Amino acid sequence: MKAIISGGGIGGLATAAALGQRGWEVTVFESQPSLRVSGSGIYVHSNGLAVLAGIGALDRATAGAFMGDGVEQRDHLNKVILPPMMPPGVKMVSIPRRELLEGLHEAARNVGVEIVTNCMVVDARADGTFIFANGERAQADLAIGCDGVGSPVRRALNLEEFHQRTAEGALRTIVSATQDEMPEDARGRCIENWSGTRRLLITPINDTEVYLAMTCLSDDVEARDTRIQPCWRETFPAWAWLIDRIGDEVTWNVYSFIRCKQWSAGRTCILGDAAHAQPPNLGQGGGMALQNGMALAAFMADIADRRDVSTALEEWERCVRPLTERCQYWSCLFGEITRIPDDVRPDFIRAAFSNSWVQQSLGEAAQSKPVFRKPLPA
Repeated sequence: MKAIISGGGIGGLATAAALGQRGWEVTVFESQPSLRVSGSGIYVHSNGLAVLAGIGALDRATAGAFMGDGVEQRDHLNKVILPPMMPPGVKMVSIPRRELLEGLHEAARNVGVEIVTNCMVVDARADGTFIFANGERAQADLAIGCDGVGSPVRRALNLEEFHQRTAEGALRTIVSATQDEMPEDARGRCIENWSGTRRLLITPINDTEVYLAMTCLSDDVEARDTRIQPCWRETFPAWAWLIDRIGDEVTWNVYSFIRCKQWSAGRTCILGDAAHAQPPNLGQGGGMALQNGMALAAFMADIADRRDVSTALEEWERCVRPLTERCQYWSCLFGEITRIPDDVRPDFIRAAFSNSWVQQSLGEAAQSKPVFRKPLPA
């Protein structure tokens, strides 16, 4: 059985590796000249780590990773609201995206996945066909669009129900810093610092680098400038020394929330941001792409006739979509903390995060077990 995948990012490579493990012949088409990501970090929780282990990418992807125990919440005065917390048994690492991508690339190559760069998919058909920018076509038993928020595959198959751009966005960059340089009360942890409608996420990703995510409303013109304006030093004076280390490689993106009518049509489907983009507030955008890619491979493992692919895709979606959408919901809801006044926010966070139902809801995806085998009928 043959599969073609549009997009050589996290979801595309993980799905390719998982399918390759199960005997599928897989080709990944990437629009860029090489497999690369912008300079930023990423959180991977237990659910994503299990997938990386399952496809043989864990050691390479997490070599030198920062092992965290959650994210400490701080207020506008840099005072601790809540210490780091993780659900029982859940692990969290933070790593450069480049390392994760390299690990996935290596795992895909190891099972014979072919990766074709400089090849842009601009259209798709329900019969497993991709159409490229140069007019050429490719067809397979299964076609998968892992082609991001602006997914041409999703658009071509008319799968989208709505696409909402959130009021928030983030500047992302990586700076050089060691734990010894950190204030003593900030060592060995990730920190989320709230101030007005801005927040600063400080995430070590190895021994010498720290990932910074600087979040603000999209209409905050000064704060969203990739040239990093003085307002950030003024808003977070305790971290001015770290902000001063930011170089030229800074990206700005507004978050997206995507809901689809369905995730497949015929023998063509979508996953990752193409199907279920969400704000990064729970650190599960990559996790859900990894987890759903593994589940897709599990549902395809025993398929020997292309006529059975469409039914398997429907079963896969019924299995994984409910958790994915709950994760989307809570990720969006978490972002609303931005709108709470500074003098109210600490009490709100303490009250909300101490509620067992809220804790369970926020940590459900991280605690979930990926699907490695298609569940047996009830």
